Amino acid sequence: MGWCLIAGVVVLWAGGAAAEVGMRVSAFTDPVDGGTARVVVWYPTHAPETPVRRGPFVFQVAEGGPVAEGRHPLVVVSHGSGGSAFGHADTAMALARRGYVVAAAHHRGNAFDDDRDAGTERMWRNRPAQLSAALDHVLAEPDLADRLDRERVGALGFSAGGYTVLVAAGGQAELGLIAAHCRTPPAGERFCHRGNEETEARVEARDPRIRAALLMAPVGVPFSKDGLAGVTIPIRLYRAERDEQIAASQVEELRNRLPTPPEYEVVRDAGHFAFLMPVPAPLAAELGPPAWDPPGFDRAAFHERLNAEITDFFDRALAIERQGR
Repeated sequence: MGWCLIAGVVVLWAGGAAAEVGMRVSAFTDPVDGGTARVVVWYPTHAPETPVRRGPFVFQVAEGGPVAEGRHPLVVVSHGSGGSAFGHADTAMALARRGYVVAAAHHRGNAFDDDRDAGTERMWRNRPAQLSAALDHVLAEPDLADRLDRERVGALGFSAGGYTVLVAAGGQAELGLIAAHCRTPPAGERFCHRGNEETEARVEARDPRIRAALLMAPVGVPFSKDGLAGVTIPIRLYRAERDEQIAASQVEELRNRLPTPPEYEVVRDAGHFAFLMPVPAPLAAELGPPAWDPPGFDRAAFHERLNAEITDFFDRALAIERQGR
């Protein structure tokens, strides 16, 4: 990928862009308990793609291929509660095809294969620490470090991952607000159905390396107006119109409490899990609710638009210009 510096702005030109996407899974030390944590990294490469299976998913990627030349902006990803680092793979690959390196943390203690901390103070406290540790790890990887633009780092979070990214962006979470919300939750909201530990703890873990954040159906309850005063980076915010997990009030109140109005969109007819990557119908039956949508909602068509919007937001928020724009 070609690049140069003009008036302080990185210019990436599509003509020299790598057409292929590389992928690797890397291990790092979980700062919470010293255990082994994982991060999945997607990136532009010139190596040929081949089918690669991960669990029930098959990805067309160049596994372990070299990172394309140049310095690439970086986006870190935080998945939802009980989710997976692969949950937003199509978005990660779309960003990689546009020159980004994307690093998705797999949250130990709150992932599909290890969900022991769900709903506890430990979960809310550990997630931001794990995200920053994944960022530390990727920035220190010998064959990645010289390929990354450390001044252009964004973050993307879904559901509990939106909470995680907001804390990393400078928000202070008041966990007592979760317990208060769950005593009388909005009708139909399933956010509280797994229980939430009663605690008055506060979580603060700003990561100043993050310069822009994109939030999809985020958990907004723990943030008061004062708690969001430190969030000064550009924000893009999505709400699912037919969200069965996170009530509209959570996202609307979060939007109104942010010190600077975010870019904001309500996705019509979308359910909570619309932001996860589309999967084929036979696999959707196996995966259950995270792969299901309200009748008439076309997740694949939505993601074509969503991935373009995400790339456009980070291009603008991280001051990246492209040839032909």
